[in-house]
Amino acid sequence: MRRGRRESVRGGLLGGLAVSALVASGTLPAAAQDAPVTPPADERAPAVVADEPAASVRAATAAASVAVPVETKKVVAPLASGAYRLSSYYGPRCIPVTGASAWHLGQDLAAADGTPIRSVTDGVVRAAGAVSGFGQWVVVDSVVDGRRVSFVYGHMWNGTKYVKAGQRVTAGQHIADVGANGFATGPHLHLEVWVYGYGGTHVDPLVWLRNRSVSLSAGATAHLARIVPTGCTYRATTRVNLRTWTSTASRVIRVVPTNGTLRSQPGAKSGRWVHVTYGSTTGWVYDSYVSPSAVKVSTPATIRYVAVASLVLRASASTSSTALTSLSRGTAVTYVGSVSSSGWVKVTTEGRTGYVAASYLATTREKALYRVQYVDVSALNLRATPSTSAEVVVRLVEGTAVQPLGLVSANGWRKVSVSGHTGYVAAKYLRSTP
Repeated sequence: MRRGRRESVRGGLLGGLAVSALVASGTLPAAAQDAPVTPPADERAPAVVADEPAASVRAATAAASVAVPVETKKVVAPLASGAYRLSSYYGPRCIPVTGASAWHLGQDLAAADGTPIRSVTDGVVRAAGAVSGFGQWVVVDSVVDGRRVSFVYGHMWNGTKYVKAGQRVTAGQHIADVGANGFATGPHLHLEVWVYGYGGTHVDPLVWLRNRSVSLSAGATAHLARIVPTGCTYRATTRVNLRTWTSTASRVIRVVPTNGTLRSQPGAKSGRWVHVTYGSTTGWVYDSYVSPSAVKVSTPATIRYVAVASLVLRASASTSSTALTSLSRGTAVTYVGSVSSSGWVKVTTEGRTGYVAASYLATTREKALYRVQYVDVSALNLRATPSTSAEVVVRLVEGTAVQPLGLVSANGWRKVSVSGHTGYVAAKYLRSTP
């Protein structure tokens, strides 16, 4: 299996059913231009790794074009019989990992690391070396049945160990070793067959070889069942826009929440955009935010504050256990677990881990530092600023509880919060009991 733009772009609209971005035979593909330029924050993808080969590879390819492949009749399997298993097949599929294509352009042959890879036909090495997606590759041009055919071999550790661009090779020649370079889940050979040359028409390697009396199935020790799923289920990895078309200029019709369930079909992808249905709404989402499985949403740490003058941190959940230290009012502690039925909770604070009685903790620092007070007059104005000329935010009746947010100022005002409002009251009109 391989991830990368070259595979998804070559898939064309809806995963290869209509290839519209083909390049001329004999040249490498141009970089894809379907990534959004300045998408909104909830849709921006990380830097896209283009699957266009590096400049050095393009230069080597230009040199290789000097050597012209000649007609060949001999066709062999790329790996020795009994040395591989058939794994991921050519054709439409559900996206296996975030960013991968929905149309697999080749046939994967899982094999032991270092297994020799053989050239399928006589030909000329068109490219060899580093490339995004595969990590390393070898591309061999041949002429079979009067047509130019390119064979792509991917994921080896070193694409230039045995061959170089421009070199002639023969069918069965050792050209590379199986590896797990680039986007790979394990050692395997990814084999592609392109009729009319690389960038022409990709075809199923199993079928192409079988039509020439080479059965990869017969030589495999095992093979996964070749089943195209009837549908695909994905999850949104973050809040992401669902759009009417494959462009950030198109209209946003829904916002899908993190882990929102997206339904799709095998091969339903155009460039970097996936065609999905969320609820009853169908549209397109950017593939960087589509995952085959739910994402783990981190839960914010529970932090509490010491609400008494001194609280003992103990080695275990018992008043008879060793006292590790004494925590002063307002000290922040982070829960390591949940509060036990006996009222103890394991916490970490200031580099120490131990147990405290949860009843002596407050949810905010203000609540820990300042006790709740109560309105001591029939009506008290909560003002926007500490001044009698300031706007009245709300009028508080006697007995209303307020949470002090700071000490009493020199001119007698105190900042407080009450029922979602924050403001200032004259501290002399507050009392300590309900």
